[in-house]
Parts: sequence; structure tokens; C-alpha cells
Amino acid sequence: MQVSAAIDSRMSCRAFLSTPVPDATVRQILASAQRAPSGGNLQPWHVYVLASDPLQEFLTLIRAKLPGNPRGEGAEYDVYPKQITEPYLSRRAKCGEDLYATIQIARENKMGRLRQFAR
Repeated sequence: MQVSAAIDSRMSCRAFLSTPVPDATVRQILASAQRAPSGGNLQPWHVYVLASDPLQEFLTLIRAKLPGNPRGEGAEYDVYPKQITEPYLSRRAKCGEDLYATIQIARENKMGRLRQFAR
């Protein structure tokens, strides 16, 4: 695939189906992902794949914790700079607003955004 074709076909999804992803597809995605470029091989993550009963147990646990802590437990590392400045702050807000608009959740709809986050 050409780089331009990969970029043109990219999408960011905020609404997901409950249909299980076939095991072979997950394995193919992970095999491709491990070959992605990195900055000095400093990836700060491990990958865990859950399905069936373990996935349902995990979702039950998360859903039980979410009402008391709607933003989650925090990240292990900063994804964004602590002091994000303009023009990046506005760009990030606009991107989020546009993504939620694709699933008809207005910026002012805080509960709707939290419900979507909980999915």
C-alpha cells in the first residue's frame, strides 16, 4: 500500500460494534503493529487482549468503578503536554468536537460525552 493510500483510508472511530473481532484479525493487527516505527524503541506499553468471559469480567469491573471516577484512574505517562498552548489547544478541542459530532454528541452534552467515554 502506498503511504498516501494509507493516510487517505485512515479514520478515527468513536462508535464501536459489540461484534467480536476474530482472533486471526487481532493477531494480524498485533503482528503489523510490532513493526511500526518508534522513537528509540521506548514504547511505554504492554498489550493485553481480552475476549469472552475475561473481557466481560473486566468490563463489569470498569463499569462498577466508572460512576465514582468518570475520568478513570489516570495514565501511566503523559499523552499530551501538561501545559498545552495555542494553537494546539484549540486544534485539540476542535478535533474532539468534530469526532463527537459524528455520533451526534454536542460539546455541551457532558453526560453524553461521559457515557461515550464509558463505552
